[in-house]
Amino acid sequence: MHDGPDPETLLNLAQDKIVVLDEDGVYRHLNAATADVIGFDPEELVGRDAFELVHPEDEERLRETFAAIVAGEAEPDEPIEYRYATGDGGWAWLRTRVHAPASTGVDGYVLTSRDVTREVESRRRLETIASVSPDVFWMFTADWSELLFVNDAVERVFDVSAERLENDPQVFLDSIHPDDRPYVERAMERLSAGESTLIDYRMGTPDGATRWVRAPGEPVVEGDEVVAVTGFARDVTDEYRRERQLAVMDNLLRHTIRNDMNIVDGTAERIADRVAAAEASDPEGSSSDPTGVAGLEAEITEHAETIRRIASDLLTTAEKQRGVIDLLRQRDSPRSVAIAPVVEEAIDMVVDDCDGRDGVEVDYREPSDGGAAADGPHDFESAGGGPRDRERDPDGDAVASVSVSYPRDVQAFTHPELDYAIAELVENAIEHAESTPRVRIDVTESADGVEIAIRDNCPPIPAEERYVITDRWEMDDLRHTGGMGLWLVYWVANRSGGDLSFDTHQDGNVVTLSVPSTGREKGEGSLAPAPPDRPQTAANRADQDGGAEGRGGPGPAAESGAETD
Repeated sequence: MHDGPDPETLLNLAQDKIVVLDEDGVYRHLNAATADVIGFDPEELVGRDAFELVHPEDEERLRETFAAIVAGEAEPDEPIEYRYATGDGGWAWLRTRVHAPASTGVDGYVLTSRDVTREVESRRRLETIASVSPDVFWMFTADWSELLFVNDAVERVFDVSAERLENDPQVFLDSIHPDDRPYVERAMERLSAGESTLIDYRMGTPDGATRWVRAPGEPVVEGDEVVAVTGFARDVTDEYRRERQLAVMDNLLRHTIRNDMNIVDGTAERIADRVAAAEASDPEGSSSDPTGVAGLEAEITEHAETIRRIASDLLTTAEKQRGVIDLLRQRDSPRSVAIAPVVEEAIDMVVDDCDGRDGVEVDYREPSDGGAAADGPHDFESAGGGPRDRERDPDGDAVASVSVSYPRDVQAFTHPELDYAIAELVENAIEHAESTPRVRIDVTESADGVEIAIRDNCPPIPAEERYVITDRWEMDDLRHTGGMGLWLVYWVANRSGGDLSFDTHQDGNVVTLSVPSTGREKGEGSLAPAPPDRPQTAANRADQDGGAEGRGGPGPAAESGAETD
């Protein structure tokens, strides 16, 4: 019968560092793996205080923990992580378990230690990334009854604090849209069963604003058992909104082209049929026949004008679609711009674009003139007592009145296309007014930013035109929207970190474009009067450069602000 291997030989074959300490923490024995783990020869450490080599930031904690175990005040159940000196002058992270004499039969305290430096450093890098990431990193037990880890982004995405989630691990479900909650709960069950998941779902309520979240998840499996579930949640609202709006715009463009080209095709067919009929009835082209070819001039002119108008509208739509796509592709960041020249450039665009169609009279005024005193679009009726026929200039064109009030010294932090957005809203107000177009632009600065309110005397903007920029609008074959110009305005506001809001009434609309403010250039609170050499009408602007060529004409639905004189 052979004797078993010597216990010390077995200890030296172990890959973990195994040592025996007395109750004062002094080394009494170390196995051979000590040299591999921390780079010290075991013999040179015997009789030395083991805690002298612990990192200064960890030493006090470790001494207190060991003293509590020796005194019987704490159970050595959980492993302890700390930094320990190495033979080459560095530090290694050790994970150590303490075994009391009662559990080992050894005269002393047995400590088994493993080098976990790579694991700890990886975990700390992950924690650093998680602390600055906008995504929610999460880990729960397999049954979702205990939160194991979550970063601070959970409060921004789910509107619930990490502390509250720790106390109630499934409270995040309360933030999920009621229609999507069963879908999320089924995904949780699949994760607990060991399946990987990737789901998108909505946050919010049916009546309020909604946000989209994308949440990939993975089970953590040890052996054949799922011990935890982990993953992250990312707010993908902007992605959903952009894809959705681009899809709507694509449908809109195809719908517009299809309908308009049907008109063009039908008009051209009527011309051909009419000419063929006239030729058949008057093969010699006799001018005595009023229904012959000679009598077609007026009818052909009318049909040709229809084709020209539809073609012009299609070109305008194409230009606006190109403008939206270009804006979405731009990577320019918002920057600080002076509001005064932006407003003036927007008015230049409107006047130049309307020149040759409707006349535009522009009145630059300070708020003391009453430009900013009105509280809404109802003021338009007080001056005239009801809708009026369009006023005419001496040439017979309708005269649109645009009143402008703005601070000269305010800076806004905005996308460079802000002037385009203002011009788009004003042009639409002029285009869609049923009586004489009256538009008022009021620029104000508040603690939250710069607000550009555009008032008009147009019919109320249809809900579908306003909802097209929100999650409340659904595009289908029966309902289409024409608000492409409004999209351009929305994206300028969105890219600037601002907002677009609507206040519609029977007497008109107020469209407010809000952008962040960067303060005033000089003279806090001062307002600029109209420049004395400022052109006031379209008649004396023919030699001015800076029109709206290439930007597209007014869209059909972005009616905006106006004023009563």
